[in-house]
Amino acid sequence: MKNALQPGSQAMVAEHVLIGLDPLVLIDLEAENAILRAALARSEGAGVRRDLITQELKHRIGNLLSVVQAVARQTFKEADAASVTDFMSRLLALGAAQKLLIDSETRAADMTEVVSQALAPHCIDGQRATIKGPAVPLDGRRAHGLTLALHELATNAAKYGALSVDNGWVEVEWTIDDEQLNFLWSEHGGPLTKAPTRRGFGSRLITRNLGLAFKGEVDLSFKETGVECRLTASLP
Repeated sequence: MKNALQPGSQAMVAEHVLIGLDPLVLIDLEAENAILRAALARSEGAGVRRDLITQELKHRIGNLLSVVQAVARQTFKEADAASVTDFMSRLLALGAAQKLLIDSETRAADMTEVVSQALAPHCIDGQRATIKGPAVPLDGRRAHGLTLALHELATNAAKYGALSVDNGWVEVEWTIDDEQLNFLWSEHGGPLTKAPTRRGFGSRLITRNLGLAFKGEVDLSFKETGVECRLTASLP
């Protein structure tokens, strides 16, 4: 090692060693270390507080759903049992979707899970939707944007599209090609549809939310066979 040093290097090394051993330098380093330790402790504390808030929020959502269920039972006590069961199932599915969104703020959510939860209120028996695609982790922003868009698409399908008739169904599929996400919502077996004369709030909500959340391109088309929504975006 000694022979490998260039002329003057030995003196430079010695100087830096002496600087490193200087008590004032060591005191400064210890002070910086203390600051870093304190910052780390605050960060860990913030993480604990965030987890507590998340759990409390999920708990409150559960309590709110219980209250709504109780009110619904009183309100619909004259209704037939099937209608009440259907309403309760949709309510629970919506609550599960909200909890999923809360969880996605602290952990990555899987796309299949997000899609399934978003469609659950509209496809309770699981027979009205086909979902297929590889595992894709989603952060909170993307999970939230996708959930809002799917909820709007499913609501529209339930009112006017494939889910408004007994034999209709929706298909949600996605592929990954060269780190690019290709996502497609399509409706089948529903009534004939035609493009609206103008794009309403719902259409803008779908295209805007998906486009911003995924920083990608969204194409919403109204075909005779049903609505199609395509999303193309680069994966992080």
